[in-house]
Amino acid sequence: MSAHHPSPQFRDYTNLPFELFIACLTVLPIFVLLYFYQLLPDRVPEYLNLHGEVEVWGRKGFASVFRVPLMAIDLQALCLLTKYGWSQGRFIPPAEEPEKVALYRRESIKWSASLMDWFRAFIAIKLAASSLETIFFSVERFHFLTTATRITSWAASILGIAGAVFYGYRLLRLSPKLKAYASVPRTIDRSHLHAGIFYYNPADPSWFTDKYLPNFGNKWLYVFLACLLGLPLLMFWPMLKI
Repeated sequence: MSAHHPSPQFRDYTNLPFELFIACLTVLPIFVLLYFYQLLPDRVPEYLNLHGEVEVWGRKGFASVFRVPLMAIDLQALCLLTKYGWSQGRFIPPAEEPEKVALYRRESIKWSASLMDWFRAFIAIKLAASSLETIFFSVERFHFLTTATRITSWAASILGIAGAVFYGYRLLRLSPKLKAYASVPRTIDRSHLHAGIFYYNPADPSWFTDKYLPNFGNKWLYVFLACLLGLPLLMFWPMLKI
Protein backbone atom coordinates (compact mmCIF):
# COMPACT_ATOMS: atom_id res chain seq x y z
CA MET A 1 0.00 0.00 0.00
CA SER A 2 1.31 3.47 -0.87
CA ALA A 3 1.72 6.07 1.80
CA HIS A 4 1.92 9.81 1.78
CA HIS A 5 5.46 10.84 1.00
CA PRO A 6 6.68 13.64 3.30
CA SER A 7 6.20 16.99 1.60
CA PRO A 8 9.29 19.08 0.89
CA GLN A 9 9.80 21.90 3.35
CA PHE A 10 9.59 25.49 2.15
CA ARG A 11 12.87 26.29 3.91
CA ASP A 12 14.61 23.74 1.67
CA TYR A 13 14.05 26.08 -1.26
CA THR A 14 14.70 29.38 0.52
CA ASN A 15 18.01 31.19 0.85
CA LEU A 16 18.25 33.89 3.54
CA PRO A 17 20.91 36.10 1.84
CA PHE A 18 18.87 36.02 -1.37
CA GLU A 19 15.68 36.95 0.50
CA LEU A 20 17.48 39.89 2.16
CA PHE A 21 18.77 41.02 -1.24
CA ILE A 22 15.26 40.92 -2.71
CA ALA A 23 13.78 42.68 0.33
CA CYS A 24 16.31 45.51 0.10
CA LEU A 25 15.76 46.06 -3.63
CA THR A 26 12.00 46.00 -3.15
CA VAL A 27 11.69 48.27 -0.12
CA LEU A 28 14.59 50.72 -0.62
CA PRO A 29 12.95 52.61 -3.55
CA ILE A 30 10.03 53.51 -1.26
CA PHE A 31 12.34 55.26 1.20
CA VAL A 32 14.18 57.01 -1.65
CA LEU A 33 10.87 58.28 -3.05
CA LEU A 34 9.77 59.43 0.40
CA TYR A 35 13.02 61.36 0.81
CA PHE A 36 12.71 63.11 -2.57
CA TYR A 37 8.93 63.50 -2.54
CA GLN A 38 9.02 67.22 -1.67
CA LEU A 39 11.44 67.90 -4.53
CA LEU A 40 9.14 66.36 -7.14
CA PRO A 41 7.25 68.83 -9.33
CA ASP A 42 3.48 68.85 -9.63
CA ARG A 43 3.74 66.79 -12.82
CA VAL A 44 5.45 63.39 -12.70
CA PRO A 45 5.80 60.52 -15.22
CA GLU A 46 3.25 57.73 -14.92
CA TYR A 47 3.86 55.52 -17.94
CA LEU A 48 6.91 55.12 -20.19
CA ASN A 49 7.01 53.59 -23.67
CA LEU A 50 9.47 50.96 -24.90
CA HIS A 51 11.87 53.69 -26.06
CA GLY A 52 12.25 54.99 -22.51
CA GLU A 53 10.23 58.12 -23.20
CA VAL A 54 7.44 59.39 -20.97
CA GLU A 55 4.15 58.41 -22.58
CA VAL A 56 1.81 59.75 -19.88
CA TRP A 57 2.40 62.50 -17.33
CA GLY A 58 0.22 62.82 -14.26
CA ARG A 59 -0.35 64.93 -11.22
CA LYS A 60 1.94 64.20 -8.29
CA GLY A 61 0.22 62.07 -5.70
CA PHE A 62 0.48 58.83 -3.79
CA ALA A 63 -0.74 56.71 -6.72
CA SER A 64 1.50 58.27 -9.35
CA VAL A 65 4.65 58.23 -7.19
CA PHE A 66 4.37 54.96 -5.24
CA ARG A 67 2.45 52.78 -7.71
CA VAL A 68 5.52 50.97 -9.13
CA PRO A 69 7.20 50.05 -5.81
CA LEU A 70 3.83 48.83 -4.52
CA MET A 71 3.56 46.68 -7.65
CA ALA A 72 7.00 45.29 -6.84
CA ILE A 73 5.84 44.29 -3.35
CA ASP A 74 2.69 42.70 -4.75
CA LEU A 75 4.61 40.69 -7.38
CA GLN A 76 7.18 39.52 -4.84
CA ALA A 77 4.37 38.35 -2.57
CA LEU A 78 2.74 36.46 -5.47
CA CYS A 79 5.99 34.71 -6.39
CA LEU A 80 6.84 33.84 -2.79
CA LEU A 81 3.34 32.48 -2.14
CA THR A 82 3.55 30.43 -5.33
CA LYS A 83 6.79 28.84 -4.10
CA TYR A 84 5.18 28.14 -0.75
CA GLY A 85 2.14 26.58 -2.41
CA TRP A 86 4.33 24.22 -4.44
CA SER A 87 6.00 22.94 -1.28
CA GLN A 88 2.69 22.26 0.47
CA GLY A 89 1.08 19.89 -2.02
CA ARG A 90 0.51 16.34 -0.81
CA PHE A 91 1.99 13.55 -2.89
CA ILE A 92 1.39 9.79 -2.90
CA PRO A 93 4.15 8.03 -4.87
CA PRO A 94 3.23 5.00 -6.98
CA ALA A 95 4.02 1.48 -5.84
CA GLU A 96 6.64 1.17 -8.57
CA GLU A 97 9.97 2.76 -7.57
CA PRO A 98 8.45 5.28 -5.11
CA GLU A 99 11.81 6.65 -3.99
CA LYS A 100 12.88 7.42 -7.54
CA VAL A 101 9.59 9.21 -8.27
CA ALA A 102 9.84 11.17 -5.01
CA LEU A 103 13.36 12.20 -6.00
CA TYR A 104 12.13 13.40 -9.41
CA ARG A 105 9.37 15.36 -7.71
CA ARG A 106 11.79 17.07 -5.32
CA GLU A 107 14.03 17.92 -8.27
CA SER A 108 11.05 19.34 -10.14
CA ILE A 109 10.12 21.55 -7.19
CA LYS A 110 13.75 22.64 -6.87
CA TRP A 111 13.97 23.78 -10.50
CA SER A 112 10.54 25.39 -10.32
CA ALA A 113 11.57 27.30 -7.20
CA SER A 114 14.82 28.36 -8.89
CA LEU A 115 12.82 29.63 -11.88
CA MET A 116 10.56 31.60 -9.55
CA ASP A 117 13.54 33.10 -7.70
CA TRP A 118 15.08 34.10 -11.02
CA PHE A 119 11.86 35.92 -11.89
CA ARG A 120 11.89 37.55 -8.45
CA ALA A 121 15.41 38.89 -9.02
CA PHE A 122 14.37 40.21 -12.44
CA ILE A 123 11.28 41.86 -10.95
CA ALA A 124 13.23 43.40 -8.06
CA ILE A 125 15.91 44.93 -10.31
CA LYS A 126 13.60 46.10 -13.08
CA LEU A 127 10.95 47.67 -10.83
CA ALA A 128 13.55 49.25 -8.55
CA ALA A 129 14.99 51.01 -11.60
CA SER A 130 11.50 51.94 -12.82
CA SER A 131 10.61 53.35 -9.40
CA LEU A 132 13.61 55.68 -9.44
CA GLU A 133 12.69 56.94 -12.91
CA THR A 134 9.96 58.98 -11.24
CA ILE A 135 12.72 61.06 -9.68
CA PHE A 136 15.16 61.01 -12.60
CA PHE A 137 12.59 62.21 -15.17
CA SER A 138 11.03 64.78 -12.84
CA VAL A 139 14.02 66.50 -11.24
CA GLU A 140 16.21 68.19 -13.84
CA ARG A 141 19.55 67.62 -12.15
CA PHE A 142 18.96 63.86 -12.22
CA HIS A 143 18.01 63.63 -15.90
CA PHE A 144 21.41 62.16 -16.80
CA LEU A 145 20.56 59.03 -14.77
CA THR A 146 17.58 58.09 -16.93
CA THR A 147 19.85 56.28 -19.40
CA ALA A 148 21.34 54.18 -16.60
CA THR A 149 17.93 53.10 -15.36
CA ARG A 150 16.80 52.15 -18.86
CA ILE A 151 19.94 50.08 -19.43
CA THR A 152 19.43 48.38 -16.07
CA SER A 153 15.80 47.68 -16.88
CA TRP A 154 16.57 46.18 -20.29
CA ALA A 155 19.48 44.14 -18.94
CA ALA A 156 17.21 42.71 -16.24
CA SER A 157 14.62 41.83 -18.89
CA ILE A 158 17.17 40.03 -21.08
CA LEU A 159 18.55 38.09 -18.11
CA GLY A 160 15.01 37.25 -17.03
CA ILE A 161 14.25 35.74 -20.44
CA ALA A 162 17.56 33.84 -20.45
CA GLY A 163 16.85 32.40 -17.01
CA ALA A 164 13.32 31.41 -18.02
CA VAL A 165 14.71 29.51 -21.03
CA PHE A 166 17.37 27.74 -18.94
CA TYR A 167 15.14 26.67 -16.06
CA GLY A 168 12.24 25.91 -18.40
CA TYR A 169 14.53 23.59 -20.37
CA ARG A 170 15.56 21.76 -17.20
CA LEU A 171 11.92 21.29 -16.23
CA LEU A 172 11.02 20.02 -19.71
CA ARG A 173 13.80 17.44 -19.52
CA LEU A 174 12.52 16.28 -16.14
CA SER A 175 8.85 16.11 -17.13
CA PRO A 176 9.05 12.81 -19.12
CA LYS A 177 10.66 11.10 -16.12
CA LEU A 178 7.72 12.06 -13.91
CA LYS A 179 5.14 11.15 -16.54
CA ALA A 180 6.68 7.68 -16.92
CA TYR A 181 5.25 6.81 -13.52
CA ALA A 182 1.62 7.22 -12.58
CA SER A 183 1.22 8.66 -9.08
CA VAL A 184 -1.57 7.38 -6.88
CA PRO A 185 -4.61 9.71 -7.09
CA ARG A 186 -5.17 11.50 -3.80
CA THR A 187 -8.67 10.94 -2.52
CA ILE A 188 -10.69 13.90 -1.28
CA ASP A 189 -12.67 13.84 1.92
CA ARG A 190 -16.13 14.31 0.44
CA SER A 191 -17.41 15.77 3.70
CA HIS A 192 -15.36 18.90 2.89
CA LEU A 193 -16.67 19.20 -0.67
CA HIS A 194 -19.77 21.36 -1.09
CA ALA A 195 -21.91 21.59 -4.23
CA GLY A 196 -19.30 19.50 -6.02
CA ILE A 197 -16.97 22.48 -6.59
CA PHE A 198 -16.41 24.21 -3.22
CA TYR A 199 -13.65 22.47 -1.26
CA TYR A 200 -13.03 23.69 2.30
CA ASN A 201 -10.60 21.72 4.46
CA PRO A 202 -8.34 23.65 6.89
CA ALA A 203 -6.53 20.41 7.76
CA ASP A 204 -5.36 19.97 4.14
CA PRO A 205 -2.15 21.99 3.52
CA SER A 206 -2.58 21.78 -0.26
CA TRP A 207 -3.90 24.86 -2.05
CA PHE A 208 -5.51 22.80 -4.80
CA THR A 209 -6.84 19.26 -5.05
CA ASP A 210 -5.89 16.80 -7.76
CA LYS A 211 -8.92 18.07 -9.71
CA TYR A 212 -7.57 21.63 -9.37
CA LEU A 213 -10.31 22.69 -7.00
CA PRO A 214 -9.02 25.49 -4.73
CA ASN A 215 -8.96 24.66 -1.04
CA PHE A 216 -10.79 27.59 0.52
CA GLY A 217 -9.86 26.30 3.95
CA ASN A 218 -6.24 27.38 3.39
CA LYS A 219 -5.76 30.96 4.59
CA TRP A 220 -2.78 31.54 2.29
CA LEU A 221 -5.00 31.01 -0.74
CA TYR A 222 -6.93 34.17 0.20
CA VAL A 223 -3.70 36.17 0.50
CA PHE A 224 -2.62 34.91 -2.93
CA LEU A 225 -5.95 35.82 -4.51
CA ALA A 226 -5.87 39.28 -2.89
CA CYS A 227 -2.41 39.93 -4.36
CA LEU A 228 -3.52 38.59 -7.73
CA LEU A 229 -6.55 40.89 -7.84
CA GLY A 230 -4.55 43.82 -6.52
CA LEU A 231 -1.97 43.71 -9.33
CA PRO A 232 -4.16 45.10 -12.17
CA LEU A 233 -5.55 47.71 -9.79
CA LEU A 234 -2.03 48.92 -9.03
CA MET A 235 -1.07 48.89 -12.71
CA PHE A 236 -3.93 51.20 -13.69
CA TRP A 237 -4.36 53.06 -10.38
CA PRO A 238 -3.58 56.55 -11.77
CA MET A 239 -6.16 56.05 -14.52
CA LEU A 240 -8.89 55.26 -12.00
CA LYS A 241 -8.77 58.85 -10.73
CA ILE A 242 -9.74 57.80 -7.21
